[in-house]
Amino acid sequence: MTHSQETLMDEAFSLLQKNGSIPPESIPTALRAAGLNPSEEVVRDLQKEGGKGSQPLDKEGYKKLVSEMDDQADTLESVLEAFRVFDKNLNGTVSTNEFRHIMTSMGEKYTDDEFRELVQGFDNGGVIQYTELAKKMLLPFLDHGNPADFIDKVK
Repeated sequence: MTHSQETLMDEAFSLLQKNGSIPPESIPTALRAAGLNPSEEVVRDLQKEGGKGSQPLDKEGYKKLVSEMDDQADTLESVLEAFRVFDKNLNGTVSTNEFRHIMTSMGEKYTDDEFRELVQGFDNGGVIQYTELAKKMLLPFLDHGNPADFIDKVK
């Protein structure tokens, strides 16, 4: 866990706690404040009966949950694995139209404008080379360093 993440967590805990614990309904906000981006599905799983986010969290419980969830964060390999499911020719590409359909109609839906922004520069004649797109998608989750170095070095 980075120093900046620790600071963000301390600030979030101070703001969101009531009587020394973060109430269950504020846990998603607390996770986002720590730099995580849990999907709605993950939030539902956390908040369901018996889930890790169904009860108030003290400061140590909050830090433990963030640490566990941070370890489960998307890695380049896990994002590539998701793309491979749609790579019908097993050649490192996905159909732009199929990818648009998935991103605008399933899970946390992108708007058409968000989708166009996401694939800008990656759509090549109706297909997307997904390795480079996956790297772009992970850039916001880097703690430090030059994003260009990440793009060049992660293969």
